[in-house]
Amino acid sequence: MSSESDQQVIQMIAETPDLMTILQMIERLHLRQGALAAGSIRNTVWQILNHRPTGLTSDVDVVFFDPRRPKSDDGRLDQQLNHEAPQFQWQVKNEAHMHHYDFTDRPPFTSVRDAIANFVETPTCIGAYLKNNQIQLIAPYGTDDLVNLICRPVPSFRNDNAHLTIYQDRIRRKGWQREWPALKIMAL
Repeated sequence: MSSESDQQVIQMIAETPDLMTILQMIERLHLRQGALAAGSIRNTVWQILNHRPTGLTSDVDVVFFDPRRPKSDDGRLDQQLNHEAPQFQWQVKNEAHMHHYDFTDRPPFTSVRDAIANFVETPTCIGAYLKNNQIQLIAPYGTDDLVNLICRPVPSFRNDNAHLTIYQDRIRRKGWQREWPALKIMAL
């Protein structure tokens, strides 16, 4: 069962032609657990909530989970998507190989959902894909923070100073508070 905020996000995605085009392209790739994730969805939701025109201002993050495919396939998929739709800044990642992105002692991810749950902050922990022409969400922490303009570290980034520093540095580097003044950034 989905929440009211899930339905809001699904409607926003459905009403954004670029996101629907991207979801259809991902579906045609037949990637295991293939999904659009992170900033493309987060930023579109925030643009709509702030009554701004929608436009993809960041990488288009395509994630999938397939331990049988080598990491080098990511670059090949990037090139394929760039050839098909050069108007987008594609970034394809097989999450089966991404568990060491921030820390070398992290256990391997078990799925795209597990990987998305380990993105740094809650409003970025969002993915979407098409199933039977219906938008499905991957939202390990729900979508309430996303639609309520709340940003907080995910549980695994609240564990210690090293994790919190990554969260704090990312918040500063992204400059979200300047761009989205209504955003409530939770500091720990």
